[in-house]
Amino acid sequence: MDQEKLEEKVREVFEREGFRIKDGKAVKPGVELELGIYSSEEFDRKDIDFSKDRIFVDEGLDLKRDDVYVFEEEKNFDLPSFEMIGAVAVINDLAGRDEAEAVEGILANSNAETVLLKTGRLSGEYRVGSYKLLHGENTETIHKEHGNRIKVDPTKAYYSERFSTERKRVADNVEQGENVLVMFAGVGPFAFLCAEKAGKVVAVEKNPEACKYLKENIKLNKMQEIVEAFCGDVRDVVPDLESFDRVIMPLPEKAVDFLDLAVESCKPGGIIHLYGFAESFDDFEEILDSEMKEISTGYEIVDKAVCGDKSPSESRMCLDVRIEK
Repeated sequence: MDQEKLEEKVREVFEREGFRIKDGKAVKPGVELELGIYSSEEFDRKDIDFSKDRIFVDEGLDLKRDDVYVFEEEKNFDLPSFEMIGAVAVINDLAGRDEAEAVEGILANSNAETVLLKTGRLSGEYRVGSYKLLHGENTETIHKEHGNRIKVDPTKAYYSERFSTERKRVADNVEQGENVLVMFAGVGPFAFLCAEKAGKVVAVEKNPEACKYLKENIKLNKMQEIVEAFCGDVRDVVPDLESFDRVIMPLPEKAVDFLDLAVESCKPGGIIHLYGFAESFDDFEEILDSEMKEISTGYEIVDKAVCGDKSPSESRMCLDVRIEK
C-alpha cells in the first residue's frame, strides 16, 4: 500500500471518532496522540519510531506486535467509535452497526484480542462501566501510556486512555522532588507519570480490584521506592498522611465533595488539580468559590483545562488551584 493511501485510511478511522489530523497528530478536546504511519513501499522496519502513541503499518510491515496496527489493503470497514486499552477494544457506540461486522472491522484494523461493547455508563460506588463481551475471553490487558505499563481489566476497574494527554499535562507541572497525593487513584496512571519527577507519590484508591491492579502496576513499573498505595476511602486514609505539595482529584462526579480534605492535606502554596463536570468554566469556578468560602481558605486559579465531554452540554474540566493558607 502506498504511503498516501495508508495515511488516508488512518485519517478516516480517526475522523470517525471525532479527531482532527494535524502535524502528524490526532487531536480532539482532551486527547492528543502522536501518530507513526509507515507504508512498506517507503519504510523499513528499522524506520519505525515506537515512541509514538499510535503506530500504523500495512501488511508488508506487519511486526506481530500488540502496539502496532496493521491495515490490509483489500478490506474496507465502517468502523464504530472504539477505544483501545492494550489488546482490548472497547466500543463506545455501535450507532446502528451490526455487532459481528463491527467486531470483524476492529479485528482487521487493530491488534485487538478482545472486543467489549459498552452497555452502560460508569455507575456504582466504584465507577465501573457495564460491558458485553463480543469477542475473545480475556478482559485483562496491559496498556502502554507514555512509557508506563498499566495492567487493568476495564470490566472491574475504571481506566480510559482518552485522558492520557490530560494526565501528561498535570504531570509536566510536577516540580522535582515534590510530594504528590493522588486521590481516587484507580490503577495508577496519574501516579506513575508524576513519579518521573516527584520525590514521593501517595496513591489512594477505594475499589479493591483497582487497588489490586495499582499495587501490581507499581511493581510492573519498578516504582516501589517512589509510589506508595493505600487501599481505602480517602476520608479514612488521607487524614493520617503527611502534607503534600500537589493533590490530584480525578473524580469529576464527586471530587468537589472532598475539597476540604484536599485543602487540609495541601501545603501552603501547594496546587490542587480539581476535576468536575460543568457547562462552562464560569459555572465550575462558582462552585469552587462557594466551597472555598465554606472552607475559609484563600486560593488562586493558576490554570484550567477542558479534557473531555460528559454530554453535549457538559464538559469534563480541571481547575488548577493554588492554596493560600
